[in-house]
Amino acid sequence: MALANTPVARGMGLGLRLGFLTTLVVSGVMALVTGGQLAWDLHTELRDRQSLLSESLSPLAAELHGATNREEAQAAVTRFHSSFVVRGRERHYLAIIDASGQLVVEEGERPATTQAPLLSANMSLTSAALGAEPVTLVVAQDGTDYLAARARRWWGWALHVALTAAATLALLHVVIRREVTGPIERLLTGVQMMELGYWDAMPDPGGAWEVRWLGWRFRALANELSRTAAHLIAAQRRAYAAAADTHARVAGAAPAEFASPELPRDDAGEAICALQTSLRRLEDRGEAEVDRRALARLAWDRLAPRAERLGRPDLRIELEDAAFQVLDPDGFHDVSRQLHARRSQLDAQVRQRTGEIRHSLATRGVPVLRIGCRIKHAAGIWKKMREKNLSFDQVHDLLAMRVVVPTESDCYHALGVVHDLYPPVIGRFKDYIAAPKENGYRGLHTSARDRDQAVFEIQIRSAAMHQFAEEGAAAHANYKDGKRLPVPGEDASRKSVQTLRQGLERAVEATARS
Repeated sequence: MALANTPVARGMGLGLRLGFLTTLVVSGVMALVTGGQLAWDLHTELRDRQSLLSESLSPLAAELHGATNREEAQAAVTRFHSSFVVRGRERHYLAIIDASGQLVVEEGERPATTQAPLLSANMSLTSAALGAEPVTLVVAQDGTDYLAARARRWWGWALHVALTAAATLALLHVVIRREVTGPIERLLTGVQMMELGYWDAMPDPGGAWEVRWLGWRFRALANELSRTAAHLIAAQRRAYAAAADTHARVAGAAPAEFASPELPRDDAGEAICALQTSLRRLEDRGEAEVDRRALARLAWDRLAPRAERLGRPDLRIELEDAAFQVLDPDGFHDVSRQLHARRSQLDAQVRQRTGEIRHSLATRGVPVLRIGCRIKHAAGIWKKMREKNLSFDQVHDLLAMRVVVPTESDCYHALGVVHDLYPPVIGRFKDYIAAPKENGYRGLHTSARDRDQAVFEIQIRSAAMHQFAEEGAAAHANYKDGKRLPVPGEDASRKSVQTLRQGLERAVEATARS
């Protein structure tokens, strides 16, 4: 944990890093391409110069071929050499070498190895004046101008690469500053303000859409944190106010009646019978597969929410699990297998948390009517995993403890006790008493961490709220309407999952009574 809290060491900024790396890549590629082209051009030019120098020996070769003695040959060589010297080629060397490598005729200063390289060429010929054997005519001339021109072209290439790199870096700096680093700096400024407690100070960073998306996510997180903190503060104030009450009430007093938008008894009974008939058809493997899948889709989309509105959450769970098993048998089997694997752990957690919560509430003088638990059913687990892109282990409300107290003020008092017992998970608190759900559901929902850092949900309701949730138009109906399962392309026991849930709930009841 100490390592996680260590500030990250500052280094080269993102803008400079991107700019330098991009400029290095672009300039390097450009330098390789243009440098290779220039080297090829210079090589071609040198070859052409040598070819021209070799062709310039043709007149001299003709004269030497017609010479009758060595003096005529020497005179022809001298004239040829002088013509180059007159034209400014002072470093011009001309020689005739026989077949044995001996120097026959020579004009000009022989080049030394320490001097600048000369352009050279040679030509073979035969001359009666120089003997019957072929001789080699060798010419070399000053290449200083060529070398200077080549150096100037390489310097021009280097300057071009440097100017291009500088211009690229400058343009990238402007673009990156506008689209990346500038928006990120505004984003970081907003995050720093959030760290100081100004959660509504996150600006729109602008720039690339990824940065704008991050800004939007940070603003949404800040708004959620702000709402959660406000609700927690308000709930804690209510809890402190409730602590001063005398609690001089009868624990078994009848809860206040809430009007529930239910159907007339006859209509509700007929509707429940129809839903039960649909459930039996889903469980009947003798039904045609096409009919079962169509009925499963209908049960998932419409019948299960209707069962909830009719005050039958148990029937809703059965319909959803039956539909889930038909629509996605592999998914149902996988979730059921993982739920079974966690049975002993969940059972131990239920017993431990129930005892801790009951003891803490009794110590603080909060009357408790009932402590129960809700084990999320297979379809509910799968929907949450798919909607929020979670793994099975990341489903926080797999196990939800339900605490029922006599009055609304007791709810807030119990909340304060629970938050003292278990550290709350910020952002996971919902005050449905101050702001009920659209379907009228009321209660306090909070997520907390136990001593093993396992996250679980706690639902706190008054007796009237619990009655409304279990028998009225309650908790999850409209809240979870309209969620559809994909249809991937068998077998798992839905009854075994229900047995697991019921066994854990009975364990809680036994612990609560003890």
